[in-house]
Amino acid sequence: MKLLHRTTRDFLSATIIILLITGVGLYLLLQKEVTDEMNEQLAFQASLVSEQVATGQTPGYPFAQVNKTQDPVTTRPVYGDTVLYDKVQQKQEDYHYLDEVKHIGGENYHIKVMTTYIGWGQYSKTIFYLLLSAILLLAVSGVVINYFSNRKIWRPFFINLERLKQHSVTSPAPLQLIDSPITEFKELQVAVEDLTTRSHREYMAMREFTENASHEMQTPLGIIQSKLDRLSQLEVSEEMARYIVEAKSGVERLNKMNKSLLLLAKLDNKAFESKQTIDLRLVVAEHLHMMEDLFAAKGIAVLSQLSETTVTSDRYLCEVLVSNLLSNTLRYTEQGGKVGVTLQPSELTISNSGEALDFPAEFLFDRFRKSSRHVQSTGLGLAIVQQICELNGWTIGYRYEGGEHVFSLQF
Repeated sequence: MKLLHRTTRDFLSATIIILLITGVGLYLLLQKEVTDEMNEQLAFQASLVSEQVATGQTPGYPFAQVNKTQDPVTTRPVYGDTVLYDKVQQKQEDYHYLDEVKHIGGENYHIKVMTTYIGWGQYSKTIFYLLLSAILLLAVSGVVINYFSNRKIWRPFFINLERLKQHSVTSPAPLQLIDSPITEFKELQVAVEDLTTRSHREYMAMREFTENASHEMQTPLGIIQSKLDRLSQLEVSEEMARYIVEAKSGVERLNKMNKSLLLLAKLDNKAFESKQTIDLRLVVAEHLHMMEDLFAAKGIAVLSQLSETTVTSDRYLCEVLVSNLLSNTLRYTEQGGKVGVTLQPSELTISNSGEALDFPAEFLFDRFRKSSRHVQSTGLGLAIVQQICELNGWTIGYRYEGGEHVFSLQF
């Protein structure tokens, strides 16, 4: 629920509750005040009627009844309500009466006096309609005032929020936020601008360090590779030759990991911004042709069905994605297995036979996650594939069914 809707709802709820409590209290207060006033008037009329009876006069008050009685004077006065038919208006009218016993001239008399009044049902209806009108008026005015007032107050906040969503630490331009007259929004603006500035500065420092470290590592790795190649050409013992081969394998793996980490860093930093239309069928076909001998060496049967498909991406990244998926398939397909490659206008599917994963499938695209059966892998190939997909807005999925690993890439 939006903040504006929440505050308006709370305001209306509180207003309705307060008005309802006020209405009930007003009804009870009016009932007490009016009843007390009518009782005082009736007591005064009964007193005047008593004086007239005592002097032998006929009571001159309308709705006054005087009757002799044997009831004792100690009988308490009785106040009550009754209804009489009004012949003029032709409807029932509400009356409030007082019935009491008084001792006058040595005899006891029942004196009953009445006065007309608006019934309590009419009072409650009047109060109800007044409160309903007040509630509707407050609700409409409150919603209108709150909506336009809060909309104006919150406008800078929502604009800044939208700009913040579109801002990236990779952007060279600083985040531009509009000012607000609200103190809290000003403080938030200052904090956000400071945070984005520091984030951009730290990002640039990390990016520079990553690139420099990777480039600096390339030189000594190249030197080590060259020296090991020279050593392998010399006459050395069988044990020394084994050490040289192991060292070359480690250097090659380290060199490959260094390139992969550099590529991941560039992907994280969104360094690949140029895109072009690419014939994906041609890219897949070229990589299948280049790896044809590698598949044949393991006796792997490759079945491909490629339809004409074009995508928009960086060409280098597109080639890396296809290369990593096919290399992963080659590595994890057993001797004499089979591989299937299907390319459709909206999907690329690559499947290969093989044993099930020895770790949960949800970790397959994590960095440095690899099978214990292939320790020579860097564990970065599929992580790079996922990063390329995210950069291009594609979706990569994995499932294991029928003894086959199936990767599904949707464009």
